[in-house]
Amino acid sequence: MALQPIEGQPGLFRDTDTGQIVNIRDFREGDKYDSIIIPPQVVVQTGTECVFFADIQGKRTTDTNFATQRKLSAGESMVLDRIGLYFRTSVGNSITSGRDIMKIVENCYYKLTINDILQDEGPAIKFPSGYGLYGNTTENNTSVMALGVPATASAARLIKKQMLNQNHELNGLLRFDARTWTSAPNPAGFPATVTVVQPTLDTPLIITNYLHGLIRSAVTK
Repeated sequence: MALQPIEGQPGLFRDTDTGQIVNIRDFREGDKYDSIIIPPQVVVQTGTECVFFADIQGKRTTDTNFATQRKLSAGESMVLDRIGLYFRTSVGNSITSGRDIMKIVENCYYKLTINDILQDEGPAIKFPSGYGLYGNTTENNTSVMALGVPATASAARLIKKQMLNQNHELNGLLRFDARTWTSAPNPAGFPATVTVVQPTLDTPLIITNYLHGLIRSAVTK
């Protein structure tokens, strides 16, 4: 499933698993994406899992462009190059507070699997999308937050590009783990311990998981 460029043949790659030659000359650069929402005034319970690409019911293209749960559409294919998370700074007329974004970014774990094979994982802070607003505001109680620098060149790419089609099952997961180690006796000798309380948000937060790469739609095949 990993792609390797063929020297001297621009636009041609070899699938290292099958040996098949993949022609990406008919592909366009773009994203496949899906979103989840965390409501306000609800304690995020330890072990809570928010799953991307699984529930697309009622969503329009503002929040997802998947037509089939966990899979690309029939005839669609993609060369996956980059994974990113974007934390929306407003939900309708509600402005998401910078405090709430920080509470989630710094306290959850993300992983992406394809056909149950792990592609990447780590704290959410590791996965900037390269998208977002940037600048300052003079509004009271308002901040402009972004995960990393809002520039696509700053977002890390997968070491190996992955070729996806409608036969691959995608699973993006955000999880809130217990952090009991902080309340154990400190081996460094500090006299106090820390009890980590899972976050409660004051404002609603939508998180969008972007899969960036080269996409070929069925109509262009």
